[in-house]
Amino acid sequence: MNQKPMDLNAWKERAANSPASAAKQFLKQIESIPSRIRKSIIATTPSLEGLSTAFEVSSQSPELPLAGVPFLLKDLYDIPGFPTTASSSFLSEIRPTPSEESSLSRSFREQGAVFAGKTQLNEFAYGLSGENLHYGNCPHPLFPDRLSGGSSSGSAWAVKSGLVPIATGTDTGGSIRVPAAWCDIFGLRLSPNHWSTQGCFPLAPSFDTAGWFCASATDMALSIETLVKPTKVTDGAPKGINLIDTVPELCPESRRKMQTLLEKIGAVTSEEATQAYQDATRSVALHYAVLQSIEALGVHQEWLDDRQKQYDFPVWQRIERARHWSEEQVKAASLCEQRIKRFFNDCLDNYDFVAIPATQSPAITASQHTEEFRARLLEITAPGSFSRLPILTIPIRLKNGLSSGLQILYKENHSDLPLRVLRLLN
Repeated sequence: MNQKPMDLNAWKERAANSPASAAKQFLKQIESIPSRIRKSIIATTPSLEGLSTAFEVSSQSPELPLAGVPFLLKDLYDIPGFPTTASSSFLSEIRPTPSEESSLSRSFREQGAVFAGKTQLNEFAYGLSGENLHYGNCPHPLFPDRLSGGSSSGSAWAVKSGLVPIATGTDTGGSIRVPAAWCDIFGLRLSPNHWSTQGCFPLAPSFDTAGWFCASATDMALSIETLVKPTKVTDGAPKGINLIDTVPELCPESRRKMQTLLEKIGAVTSEEATQAYQDATRSVALHYAVLQSIEALGVHQEWLDDRQKQYDFPVWQRIERARHWSEEQVKAASLCEQRIKRFFNDCLDNYDFVAIPATQSPAITASQHTEEFRARLLEITAPGSFSRLPILTIPIRLKNGLSSGLQILYKENHSDLPLRVLRLLN
């Protein structure tokens, strides 16, 4: 579909004028997506009657910031009456359909937003590509021969394609950051909090974070003001550390545009910080795989063997390998985690943010998604995961229509730093 996106305010106006029409138009847009592609993006939607009622109820509170705005939930978040499948073939068989709503969904609806459906993901959120054996690979919204990125693939596709102005994701190892960068949209992941633990099926609980996508800096700023509610908003210019040199394989255009943007938002380079980061993150992809998989095994161990054949095999392997790590590997991984946390703490004692590329390249094809590519991608995203810091992803659009992105890591969820950065971008 790839229509011109309607922003948050445009949806508010449409829904206020005719809630029933807004519901019909939304479902019509979904029906217009070819069925094979739709299956890889949308897990489920409400009935026309249910959606119309939700728009009608929302329209009765026009003072709410997100009144009449449809949002999609990544299919890890619970909402009553809809099974949570994690885009697997069997989770709904062993986990009852939820009777309680996830904390994140409830926060959206308390601000007037309208639940409009659930989106697909990499199975059990254990992947960064958007590939799924059971429902099909989620294509890039503009380049269907390429991948959307994942694991929050369906949500990213829906926002970039103009289906909704905001959609939720989770990010454990990069699952908001990668699709935001590849799909040319803004992404926000917060530090682990109640949104990532209450009513959200886990991948690796201590690393899991909640967040969402928006198509524009303006919408992302409005969503942060509404949902996160920064404790104070200052006018001072931010200052940050520029670490783009830690990803030397960036294409020249990406590097040039990142450098220009970082100068605009107050980031400076530091050879000392660059070297310290490289020292702290040595072998980080392996170390992160060790600790992430151990936590994932804790989630899946009751059914991992009995249902082995129902998993996408690479996902099963990523979980099962946790049984084989040595004591030395676990200890080394924990030490790496401590080094990375110490590095970011030291940086953020003196700066407002740290900037790192989100990926090593724009979106790739499925055949290019090798284990080597995935390992390098994790080298870029895992430091942020180890840090548990909130991260704003800013898209970097290239001349050919593809995109890359920047991770902006900052100190705590209720900081006004992302608003200050987004204001400079506007």
